[in-house]
Order: sequence, then structure tokens, then C-alpha cells
Amino acid sequence: MPRDPYYLVCVTLVQFCGFSDAGDGVTRWRRPGADEILRVYVLLAAIGFAWNWLSHGFGPRESLPWFLITAFLAWRVSRGGRISRAILILASGAFYVVAVLHVARLWDLSVIALVIIAAAQVGLLLSPPVLGRTTRWPAPVPARAEGWTQLARRPPAWLLPWGLLAGVLLTLACLGSMDFTLIAGCRPAASGACTPLAEGYPLRWLTSHHNDPLISKGALLRDCAQWALACTSVLYLAWHWLTAPGGLPD
Repeated sequence: MPRDPYYLVCVTLVQFCGFSDAGDGVTRWRRPGADEILRVYVLLAAIGFAWNWLSHGFGPRESLPWFLITAFLAWRVSRGGRISRAILILASGAFYVVAVLHVARLWDLSVIALVIIAAAQVGLLLSPPVLGRTTRWPAPVPARAEGWTQLARRPPAWLLPWGLLAGVLLTLACLGSMDFTLIAGCRPAASGACTPLAEGYPLRWLTSHHNDPLISKGALLRDCAQWALACTSVLYLAWHWLTAPGGLPD
């Protein structure tokens, strides 16, 4: 059993942080409401913070205070706090953006997992039960979802190819980001031939040597994978939000 206080506090909060005074039965978890959804949100936050801390990721290692603030804001959302929900959406969105922008640089499963966790958190906060808890929507909003599959619906067939296409186009658009680089193994020259302009973002994958284009296939793959993941997940969140089943009586 790990003795790290960070681990113990996270587990304790996830197990005992209750958002409702009502009992939690199997039926309630089969048809989740705002309370169950927010508990899953806190659980994902604990996993994300712990994973980032253990993997020495891109964020600060002193992430325990941020997790405590997240748990408190989630509790406020369960009580109908609209401002707290807006703060959590902005924070989860910012964490998602930061994680996406580190995919190409770090290039491991941990950062991809953090991207998925952040996107899932945004989706949970945009779910109809949480929306109905925190806002006065003109049309009736279901207080409970029909099931967890309703919250994570299968995307349409067009979403993946369009996301990949958008990722490729964004990778090419980032060729406008340029900087000087040093060619490995090149002898210094007064003309500056060893420090040509390199293009691409976040990794520089296109450059030239003696007027011959040089393409780093590894850097190109990383950049393209990063932007394809970003575009696909953004399209999914937008589709999920715009097509959310609403206006139905509970």
C-alpha cells in the first residue's frame, strides 16, 4: 500500500466526497444524474492529477491544492453553482489544450491519456443532467440520463476522417511557424548554411540543406498525430454538445 500522502488524500476524497444525501444504489448508477456524473468527474480529476504527478508530466508537481480546489468546485456544482461549473469547464478546457500541445513533444501514452481524461471531463460538465442542475434551461432537461452510453455516444462515421483531414491541414498550416535550426554533422560556414530555417509546429519537420528539402518523418508524424487528435476530439465534443438529447421530460 503506498504511503505517499498525495495518494492517500486523493483516495480518501474520491471515496468519501459525497455530493448528495440520498443513497446510491445500482439503479441510480445505471441512470446517472448530476451527482453520479460529478463523482466520476472528481475521480477522473484524481486520476489525471496523480498520473501527471507520477509520470513527471508537463504540469507542476504540487498539484494537490489544485485537486482540492477541483473537488470543492465540483461539490458547488452539485449544489447548483453555475459560476463553479463555468470555472471547471474553463479549467478542464485549459488542461486539455495544454495536454494536446505536449503530445508531439512528449510522445508517450501518459500525455494521450491526459488528453482523453480532460476531454471526458469537459463532456461530463456539458451533459444534460449537470446542465439542468446549474441552469434554468427554457426546455425541460432530463435530471437523469438513460445510461452512461447516452453520455458517451458513438460518433458518426464522418467524424474521424474529417478530424484526420483537419489535423493534416492544420499541420501544413503550421509551416508558417519558422525558426533557425542547426543541422547535425554540418561543418560551420560563414554563409550560415548550417543554420537554415526550419518550419513546423510544435516540432520543426521541414528544412533544407544546400537548397534540398529535408523532411523529418518522425517529427512530421508527431505533429500530424497531435493536431489530428486535437481536431477529432474537438469535433466530437462539438457534435456531442449540439446533438445532446434535450427537451425531453425526465
